Formats: sequence, structure tokens, C-alpha cells
Amino acid sequence: MLNNHPNTLSSGAPLAGVIAGQGVSISGSTVTAVGGYNVAGTASGTVYTLTASSAAVTFGTTQPSATLAQAGTYLLIGRAYLIYNAATFAGTQTATLKLRRTNNTAADVTGATTTATLRIITTTTDTVGIMTMPAVIYTTTNTDDAVAVFGALSATPSVGSVDVNEASVLAIRLY
Repeated sequence: MLNNHPNTLSSGAPLAGVIAGQGVSISGSTVTAVGGYNVAGTASGTVYTLTASSAAVTFGTTQPSATLAQAGTYLLIGRAYLIYNAATFAGTQTATLKLRRTNNTAADVTGATTTATLRIITTTTDTVGIMTMPAVIYTTTNTDDAVAVFGALSATPSVGSVDVNEASVLAIRLY
């Protein structure tokens, strides 16, 4: 959860605390910048299973992505909640999450990558934890940059999976 901020995302609630009418429009759990202040996207629907290839974290209904509808400079914050789902790892592996621009020459957002070491486990269903990508300043001259959460494992478990149960992106327009 992104807490203690006037524009917060709450677990289980679609974009609780994001203020409509102050530069954003809200449709379900997707917030789009209209006047260009804050943009957020939180995932909903079927959880996403991480693979050994970096890919967009996609959920059944709504993807954790934000479309920046105004050129400017933004503070980007991404997070994801991971769980072991009956997973077995014989050796130490890692989970890597990052923010990535998915259009206008797709590229990773510089400095918005984090990696966590996964435990050696046998058929375990448990929390990996919340992974927060480093907050970064992002500047665009485009009026449609789409920023999404991407993830990967260094190796998939021999049994079970590592799932992304929740994920979100928050973009706060600074100027």
C-alpha cells in the first residue's frame, strides 16, 4: 500500500483516496490524467505468475500501469506484493521488478528497478513480501507515455510458482 499521502492506493480498494476532478478521471480502478496532476493504476483480477523472462505484470481485469496524458516531470512510484504459491526452490533465486515505458520507444525507466533474494524452500505457500521500486523522477515530452510494472525470476521454481498478488504505479506530476 502507498499510505499517508493524499493520493493513496489501498489494498482491495480501487484507488482509494485518488481525487477525481483535480486533473484526473477515474474509471473503475484506472486513473487517467486529464489536466495532468496525478495518474495511478492498480491491478485487479487474476494474479500474475512470474516467469524467468521479464514481462509486463498482467492481471485478469486491470493492469498496473499509468498513462501520462501530459508532458512534464513526474515522481514515479511502483510496488508489488509477491507470494510463494506451493513453491520449491533448491537454490537461492531472485525476483526483479521494474517500471518500464511500454510505448514511444519502449524502455526501462532508469533507476526504477529492485531485486529481492528468494528463500530456499520446499512446497511453501507464504509471503515473499512487498517490493517497492525506487521512486524516480521521470520527464517526458510526450502526451501518452504508458508506464507499467514488469517482473521476472532468475529461475522458476521446480514446483509451484511465485505470484504477484497486487501491483500498482503512481505518477505524481511535479511540473
